Amino acid sequence: MQVGISIVMNQSRITTYTTLVTRTLWRIETELAHALSLDDLAEAEGVSPFHLSRAFSLVVGQPVMAYVRARRLSEAARMLHAGKDSVLNIALDVGYESPEGFSRAFRKAFGIAPKVARDNLPASLQEPIVMEAQKTELPDAKIVDFEGRTLVGRSARFSIADRAKIPAFWERTAEEIGPRMYGVDTYGVSYDFEEEAFRYLVAIDDDGDAEGLERKTLPAGRYAVFEHTGHISGIPHTWTAIFEQWMPDSGEDLGEGPEFEHYEKDFDPEGERGASIWIPLKS
Repeated sequence: MQVGISIVMNQSRITTYTTLVTRTLWRIETELAHALSLDDLAEAEGVSPFHLSRAFSLVVGQPVMAYVRARRLSEAARMLHAGKDSVLNIALDVGYESPEGFSRAFRKAFGIAPKVARDNLPASLQEPIVMEAQKTELPDAKIVDFEGRTLVGRSARFSIADRAKIPAFWERTAEEIGPRMYGVDTYGVSYDFEEEAFRYLVAIDDDGDAEGLERKTLPAGRYAVFEHTGHISGIPHTWTAIFEQWMPDSGEDLGEGPEFEHYEKDFDPEGERGASIWIPLKS
């Protein structure tokens, strides 16, 4: 990333502690459209299915696969009520292999046929569960003079309560944009804030071809940059620590530009490298 003068205030690292259940909830949202099984989720965390099932039930209060099904069907109900696509395509979009299987599961969950949800959104929808991190240690930021850059990508509006759906939005955008998203720096940009909602852009650097994509300029200016380490599911807690811990004590004022996450091309979502949060500051 191009920056101008960089003043390093503190090089100590951010350490975010996440739990087995936190990471599993993140993985479910990221792969909501895939045919996830308990074995798949347990293998991804290196634990037995029984271990994961016990931990998830104790923390969340319901079996892990019941939660997966409830989240898929709830998203399907929202799509149906919004008039998006056919029942068949929506069934496929939320991981069902046939409309018959989807219809049976939908009736069991909500007591109505999928087509009825076109006019009547079920009341018992399962919202994404967001777990609190155990602890976030946040050092002073690295303050940089950023030269600005232009990005291209896809955006969507999220309510504050819908932030847990952002991982799934990343996956859909990567599938839509295709190979241009791979092996390059990527960005998650938050902007156009209102009291209870904001717009989020998944983007890459502008390569001169913006056909079918949105273009967004990140303005030049002073930014506080925070390295995020640990599993990527913990990044919401790094964001929280920045605004709850760092900003009040820093003497800095928040700028008016977009805030963004920068993922370097060698970013490892399971590890500890390649992710940072950039917060605009007043000059």
